Amino acid sequence: MFAPIRRQQRVFIIMLAAADIITVPLSLLATWYTRTCLLADILPGFTHSMNTYLLTIPVLIILWVASWWSSGMYLSSNRQSPFSGLTIRMRGVFYLAVSMMAASYLVKMDYSRIILLIFLVISQPVNILFRSFASLFSRKVAPCKEAPATIVIGSGEFAEMVITSLGKFPEPRHRIKGVLAEQTGVTDDICGVKVIGEACDLPRLVESLSIDEVFFASGSMTRTEMLKLVNAVQKEDIVFMLVTDLFEIVAGVDDLSSISRMPVVEIGSSGKGTFSRLTKRLMDLILSPVLIITLAPLMVVVWVVIALSGKGSPVFRQTRVGRFGKEFTLYKFRTMKPEADEYEVAPVAADDSRITGFGRLLRKTSLDELPQLFNVLRGHMSMVGPRPEMDFIVRDYNAWQRRRLDVKPGLTGLWQIMGRKELPLHENLEYDFYYMRNQSLMLDMAILARTVVTVLKGRGAY
Repeated sequence: MFAPIRRQQRVFIIMLAAADIITVPLSLLATWYTRTCLLADILPGFTHSMNTYLLTIPVLIILWVASWWSSGMYLSSNRQSPFSGLTIRMRGVFYLAVSMMAASYLVKMDYSRIILLIFLVISQPVNILFRSFASLFSRKVAPCKEAPATIVIGSGEFAEMVITSLGKFPEPRHRIKGVLAEQTGVTDDICGVKVIGEACDLPRLVESLSIDEVFFASGSMTRTEMLKLVNAVQKEDIVFMLVTDLFEIVAGVDDLSSISRMPVVEIGSSGKGTFSRLTKRLMDLILSPVLIITLAPLMVVVWVVIALSGKGSPVFRQTRVGRFGKEFTLYKFRTMKPEADEYEVAPVAADDSRITGFGRLLRKTSLDELPQLFNVLRGHMSMVGPRPEMDFIVRDYNAWQRRRLDVKPGLTGLWQIMGRKELPLHENLEYDFYYMRNQSLMLDMAILARTVVTVLKGRGAY
């Protein structure tokens, strides 16, 4: 039996999906009527039949649900501000428009762009209306009678702010199970809420108290300490919240909310579902062959230049550690001299004597990474993800650091756009864990776009 809040969320998502599915055919019919009747005398004529567009309904439904899911339209949050909701919807409309144009291109069918525009305009008020009914119906079917069980980590005025703000929520309010102090001997209670332990007790208490949300309200905890706690929690569907004044998310945030005028940022839940993984894999299967075909002439030129230099095989193969600790063979263009030990620490300076002259250019432009597109195509890697590390580095990971092996390594990632090799290992890991808990199609696209800019600037590449 689902806990009341979880069951309500699942019913809510199902009802929203049903509303979205109904929206598509009704909006398409309204679009056809608007185009062929109401605007027939204003717009130029066209020769498509109605059946041409009716046959697209199954594909439109898939694209709609995928776009809405990727943009966060299926997230239920009473913390979401009206502006945040509008931003999410605009993001979803953008995804939908791009995916519809891409689908039209792939099937080589020249659908009317006016029809596309009218559909996007008409479908939004229709969708808002149906989603409103779906939301009301879901509350009748599965009312949320129990508020999320919450733990606050921190002390002093920050913890007082969080507890006071949570108390301003309408019924059902957060059930604050207790406060975890950063260290011993702080106080017995904060704003009437009992201090039930220290921050290090979080993994145990999350299970025993059936916690749904954790608020970090500490002015003294470092990012590394917070991430250790976050990644020590094994329970799924935990939401971690941070007061934004206490935690700078340098990579950007998915959702900035206001809890009774207290700005917070949601780090994310502890696991991603099957749909998200399938969407990510689909993106890999689309992008990797397209990039391989597009960049094939360049890769051939690089291969020939390295081969003519006579300094080893053009393609360098190395064993790396992938998802769940499974080893795979990573491909790169050779940039170092053949006599260099292939499992030595990677160069950290541009004048490293192990790098060849042409290899220095390849590393500066990241062209040496292009063969990894074949790793992505084969499923060993993803376009975006944590950096693939060598076995001797992974062997030194502690328990929380090994959590980065829960996802596929990536051709690029936050570590690439935030500093590349200029960052120390512990900061690379922080970026990896932030990505793991916030990964989405939009974040992947943003990272890929930023990667191009970073590579062109040549920042942090040795």
